[in-house]
Amino acid sequence: MSNYDKETKFYWLQLKEDFFEDDAIEWLEEQKPNGRDYAYFYLKLCLKSLKSNGILIRQVGNILIPYDNQKLAELTKMDFDTVTVAMELLKQIGLVQILENGEIYMTQLENLIGSTSKGAFKKQLQLARRRELELGWNEGGKNSTKDKDKTKDKDKDKIKNIFIKPTLEEVERYCFERNNDIDPQSFIDFYESKGWLIGKTKMKDWKAAIRTWERNRTSSKSKKETSEERVARVLKELEEMENNEC
Repeated sequence: MSNYDKETKFYWLQLKEDFFEDDAIEWLEEQKPNGRDYAYFYLKLCLKSLKSNGILIRQVGNILIPYDNQKLAELTKMDFDTVTVAMELLKQIGLVQILENGEIYMTQLENLIGSTSKGAFKKQLQLARRRELELGWNEGGKNSTKDKDKTKDKDKDKIKNIFIKPTLEEVERYCFERNNDIDPQSFIDFYESKGWLIGKTKMKDWKAAIRTWERNRTSSKSKKETSEERVARVLKELEEMENNEC
């Protein structure tokens, strides 16, 4: 749990995209032997002075003591020689001023500083999160709301495809609606014995299975009637042959 209260403030540097193209920063980076380190040291000083509006000074008890180069090196975790050269360069181009009581003043920090309360910070995060969702982006990076909708649709399809075996009453009602002569109990008993499988596949639609039974029974009846007709025809032919002989 965080110990921050509602009055806690968060600070940050607001660097423009052309920050390193600024004349002063470009000149600083061009200096030998460690130009880039000098610019890096400058940014560290800016960060260290965020909460104090660009002022850097040590407070030891009730005494304010100016930073010397050794303490600045310790504060920024940078090499002493680099700090010594960088401080002279920063003062030379006006990015740093030393005030009368020894305070280090970062002259451009007010143009770079951003701050907000904890409550406002949380609201900003919530708004940013909402915008991300509206734009179709999630926390992981690249899954859009369209993808989420597709996932939901797939889940719905899975639910639709879950087979629920019918009750005897449901089969009776459907057979009555279809006006067929299928025995509902026989239908249920048959598929119960097979685990509601059609071959090796789980049944998906029991109503479709009933319609298949109907077609099979109709086909079977047609074949049976054709056989009876054939027998009748043969008998008739035999009878005619006997009459002719007489």
